[in-house]
Amino acid sequence: MLQKMQHRNPGMLLRIAMADACAMAVEYNDALLAECLKFQGYLAHPTHGLLPGDYTDDTEMSIANTKVLIQHSRHFTPLMFAEAYVNEFQLGGRRKGYSRAFQNILERVSTGEELLATVKGDSPKNGAAMRAVPFGVLPIIEPMLELATMQACITHDTHEGRFSARAVALMSHFALYTDLHFSCIGDYCLRRLPPEDALCFGYVFSQPWPGTPVKEYPWASVAITTVHAVADVLAREQSLMDILKRVIIWGGDTDSVAAIAWGIASARYQDERLPAFFERDLEARNPFSCAAYLRVLGEQLMDKYK
Repeated sequence: MLQKMQHRNPGMLLRIAMADACAMAVEYNDALLAECLKFQGYLAHPTHGLLPGDYTDDTEMSIANTKVLIQHSRHFTPLMFAEAYVNEFQLGGRRKGYSRAFQNILERVSTGEELLATVKGDSPKNGAAMRAVPFGVLPIIEPMLELATMQACITHDTHEGRFSARAVALMSHFALYTDLHFSCIGDYCLRRLPPEDALCFGYVFSQPWPGTPVKEYPWASVAITTVHAVADVLAREQSLMDILKRVIIWGGDTDSVAAIAWGIASARYQDERLPAFFERDLEARNPFSCAAYLRVLGEQLMDKYK
């Protein structure tokens, strides 16, 4: 059933990028934890090769998916997404921060066809989830889930990868299209995800996140732990800054969890005042990735699916 968007969110990509760039400094690294929690400026991760204020692959691939949604209206194909991933990587200056294996592939290929022919697509990690927030704009749930799954299968054609992308897209749709409180997000998702998702991974919406670092566990891949952490922090916290603080303190894959959570939650917390550096210093050297550019893309996305 076609729905009307209740919370138009042109700042979606901008908030994804801000949270990504901020939380990136403490991804699997707590040496800068105390400094990061002061929120006085962006910090550089000691090993990622990114400058303060740079965002990571979480944002870059979310932008790529956004451009596909803006530029095409129907008959989406994996090639459209693959081409967007390659193009955005080139446009962003071949930035570091991708997984080592995927970074190597992107540095070797020059077309979407080459990417599809090279990537194995068998990862159970969270790469498909981290770029799935923009799909929430689609007004009908079933096509939205199909599209989130299609892009997931390019790099993460595993049950964990497909589920994580569907779950993130659905949580994003919840924030944009309903007025329900975030405490209802788990029940909302469980009622709309495929039965096999709810059977295997439904606990991420019904059990609290244990608050340990988001990483690989014997019983759950980082894709599942990422969704679990996002769902819990959305239901638990009442502002963007409280969400960010909680994610940073949890540790682990902080930039992915923070970027997803802010992309979703920003639909409801659009009037929150944030430290000035978040927008001022974000990708300040690149006109094709700076805050103003991300805001324009967000406006275009919302205009298309309003």
